[in-house]
Amino acid sequence: MLIALRRLILGFILLAAASALLLFSDLGSRVTADSASGSIARIAVLQHASQPILDQGREGMMAGLAERGWNRGANLEVRNFNAEGDMPVAQAIAREMVNADNRLLMTISTPSLQAVANANRNVQIPHVFALVTDPVAAGVGIQPGNALDHPAWLAGYGTMQPIAKAFAVAREMNPSLQRVGVVWNAAEANSEAQIKVARALCANLGIQLLEASIENTAGVAEAAASLTARGAEALWVNGDVTVITAIDSVIAAANKANIPVFTVIPPNVKRGALFDLGADYYEVGRLAGVLAGDILSGRDPATVPIENVLPEMQTLNLAAAEKFKPRWTVSPELRARARLTIRTDGTEELGAALLAPVVPNPGGKKWKIAVVLYTENPPAEEAVGGMKAAWQASPLVAGKDYEVKFYSAQGDMAALGGIYDAALTDGANLFVPVSTPSLQAALHKIKTLPVVFTVVANPIIAGAGKSYTDHRPNITGISVLSPYEDMLDLLEQSFPKFKRLGTLFCPSEANSVDLKDAFAELCRQRGFTLETVAANSPTELPDAAISLMTRPIDAVVQISDNLSTTGFVAVTRAARQAKKPLFSLNSTTVPLGAAVSLGRDYHDAGEATVRLIEKIIGGQSPANIPFKLPPKVVRMFSPANATATGFTLPEALLQTATK
Repeated sequence: MLIALRRLILGFILLAAASALLLFSDLGSRVTADSASGSIARIAVLQHASQPILDQGREGMMAGLAERGWNRGANLEVRNFNAEGDMPVAQAIAREMVNADNRLLMTISTPSLQAVANANRNVQIPHVFALVTDPVAAGVGIQPGNALDHPAWLAGYGTMQPIAKAFAVAREMNPSLQRVGVVWNAAEANSEAQIKVARALCANLGIQLLEASIENTAGVAEAAASLTARGAEALWVNGDVTVITAIDSVIAAANKANIPVFTVIPPNVKRGALFDLGADYYEVGRLAGVLAGDILSGRDPATVPIENVLPEMQTLNLAAAEKFKPRWTVSPELRARARLTIRTDGTEELGAALLAPVVPNPGGKKWKIAVVLYTENPPAEEAVGGMKAAWQASPLVAGKDYEVKFYSAQGDMAALGGIYDAALTDGANLFVPVSTPSLQAALHKIKTLPVVFTVVANPIIAGAGKSYTDHRPNITGISVLSPYEDMLDLLEQSFPKFKRLGTLFCPSEANSVDLKDAFAELCRQRGFTLETVAANSPTELPDAAISLMTRPIDAVVQISDNLSTTGFVAVTRAARQAKKPLFSLNSTTVPLGAAVSLGRDYHDAGEATVRLIEKIIGGQSPANIPFKLPPKVVRMFSPANATATGFTLPEALLQTATK
C-alpha cells in the first residue's frame, strides 16, 4: 500500500514537472490571436535541444512560412517547444501538441520527428519535419524506394550529411590519415544511419574507424578521451544530437591529444573544430517552412515526396590548422570553398557567396526562353503544365526577367532543325528541348547557349554527355528514365505468374531502342522474358500491336516512347482483343486504357525543369549542374481497364496508388 502511494505521488510530481516544462518551453513564443475567428492558423514547433543548428533551422522555418504569406501576429500563431535533449519530455510535449488545437505540427531533428509522429499516429494532424538525417531510418512509416510512400499526413525533408565528402577533405588535408575516432549514441536512429555509411566508406578508404558508444552527454568526454588513447589521429563528429550537445568535451579531448576535430555539422569551427562540411540548416529550415506554408494553404501532404535536401556549407578554422602543421595543411582551393573561415587571429571571414545578396537575375538581362516540343503528347503537355505552374511561383518576373515562347514540330523530326534556326533568329538565348528527338536536334544546333532538356528518357544515349555529372558544358536537364525495377517488383509481388512480357519499340527513336535494350537486360537478370516488336510509324503501330499479342506472352509492359505514347489507344485495342493484361511505364496512359501505369510524374518534371532554369539565370553554369530525375513516381491503377483485358487488380495493390 505504501509503495503504491509513493508511486502515485511520484506520478503527480512527474506530471507537474512535465506540465511546467511545457509552459516554460512555450514562454515568450506565443502570439496572442483569436483562433476561433478562423483568420489565425495555429501551429506548434518542437526542437529537441538548444543547439545553434536547431535554432537556425527554426529561424529558417519562420522565414519560409513568411515567404508563403504566413506571418506571426497577422495570420499565424506559433508555439515553440524545446525538449532540452530529454526524450521523455519530448514525448510529453508531443502529446500536448497533438491534443491542442493546432492546424499543423513542425519538428526539428530526428528525436522530435519520432516523438510527434508516434503521438500523432491516430490524430493525423498535418506534420512537416526537417533537419532529419534519414527519414526512413526514423521508423515513422516512411518507406524506402518510393518518395511518396509515407503516412498521408506527414511530409518533410531528409538531410543526409555529406560524409564521403567530409572524409575526402580530411584526406586532402592529411593524405597519411589512417585512424579516425567517433563518439555516438546508438539510441539515435540518425546517428546509426551515419555510422553505417562511415563504416563502409572507411573500409574503402583504408581508414580504421574507431568507435565509442555513449548513452548521454555525461559520457561524451570520457568516450572521446578513450578514442585518443586508442591512437585516433582525428575525431569526427556526425549528426548525433547527444554528442553535438557536448561538442566542447570532444574538442577538449582532441586538443589535449593534439589532434583535430572535423564535423558534418557547421559551424562548429567557431567552437574549435578544424573544419565542418555539412548543410546550411537555416536553408533546410526555410525549405521546410515554404512547404509548411503550402500545406497551410491547401497542399495535400500525401502528394509531397520525401526528398533529401543538402544545401552544402563548408567552414574552416585556420587558427586550429596552425596547431596541426605540418601533418594537416590547408590548400588555397580548400580555403576558397569555405563559406566561413576563422582566421588565425580568431576573427571571422565570410566567403564571397555569403557576402553577396541573393539576386534571382544578377545579370539583369531579359532571357528569351524557347521551349521546343517534338510532339504534343500527354507527357509533353503535363511537363509544360508543370513549367507554367513553376513560373507562377518563381522569384523571377515574367516580362522583366524572362519571356517564354513555345514551338512544336508536330511529330516531324525534319522540322526540328528549322524550329531551332527560327528561335535563334528570334533572339532566343536559353533552350528547353522537350523529349529526346528535340534534345538531339538541339545538340546539333546549339553549341554554346544554355540548354535545359526535359522529358528525356536517357540523355546519355541521346549524346548529351558521358554521365549525369560529366556532360556537355552548356547542357543540363531532367531525365525521366522509367522505373523498370519498380515495375518488375510490382509484377513479382502482385502477379507472380506473369513471367513472359511483351513491348513495342520504335527503331527510329534512339531513346526507344535504348529503353527496350535496358528493359530486356533487366528482365533477363530478374528471370523474366521480354518479347519485342518494332514499329516505325503511326501507321505501322496497330499491326505491330496485333503481332505482339500473338507472341507467347503473359502480359504487355509498354515502354515509354513518343510513338507508343501518341498511339497508345492502338496498343489498348489490341490488348483487349487478345485479353492480354496491359501495364505501362508511362504515367499518362491509364486514361488511354492501361490497367497499371508506373512512371515519372511529368508535371513534376516540368516544375524541376524551371528550378534548373532559375539556377542558370541566377548565375550558375549548366556544366556544374548534374542531370536529375524528377522526385515523384506515379502509381496509377484502373480496375475497369484490368477487367477489359481479363484480369483483376488485388486490393492490396490498389492501396499503393498515388493517383
